[in-house]
Amino acid sequence: MINIKKLIITLVFGDLLLIALSLYHGNHWLISSQSAFFASLFITLASFFGYKKMVEKRVESGDIPKEDREELDTIEDVHDLYGAELDVKEVILKERAKIGGFKTATQNLGRSASGAFSIFRLVAYGVLFLSFLYLNKNGMLNIMGYLTGLALVPLVATVSIFFRDKPQKML
Repeated sequence: MINIKKLIITLVFGDLLLIALSLYHGNHWLISSQSAFFASLFITLASFFGYKKMVEKRVESGDIPKEDREELDTIEDVHDLYGAELDVKEVILKERAKIGGFKTATQNLGRSASGAFSIFRLVAYGVLFLSFLYLNKNGMLNIMGYLTGLALVPLVATVSIFFRDKPQKML
C-alpha cells in the first residue's frame, strides 16, 4: 500500500516543479497547468472515494467476505501446478465455468457502476470540463500546459508505486 503522506509530499514536489516550469513558459502556462493539475487531483480523489464507498457497501452486504488472513496465506496451488501433469483444456473449461458468462459480467458491471458514476466523480469531471471551457473562452488556455498539468497526478502516482518501500521478507 502506498503511504499517503509520501504520496502527498511527492505530489507537492511535482506541483512545485510544474510551477517552476510554468514560470519559464509564462502566465497562461501557469494558469492552464495549475487548473488541470487540481482538476486531475480532484478526479483522482473522487474516484478513490467513490470506489472505496462501493467496496464498503459490498463488504457490509456480504458480497465481499471479510477476511483477517494475510494475502500470502490465501495463495493456493488450486490445480497442483507444481505436482502432476495437467490437461490444459480441462483446466481452461473449469476456469471458464467459474467465471460465468454474459450474465455474470452484466451483474458485475451493475455492481461497479455505482463507483464509476458516483456524484463525486461526475462533479470532478465537470470541474475539469468547465475549467477547460473557461480558459479557452478567455484566451488563457495553453494546451501543452494544460496537458502537462493533467498528466502530472497519474504520473506521480505511478512513479510513487515503483519507488514505494518494499515489505520485509519474513524468515
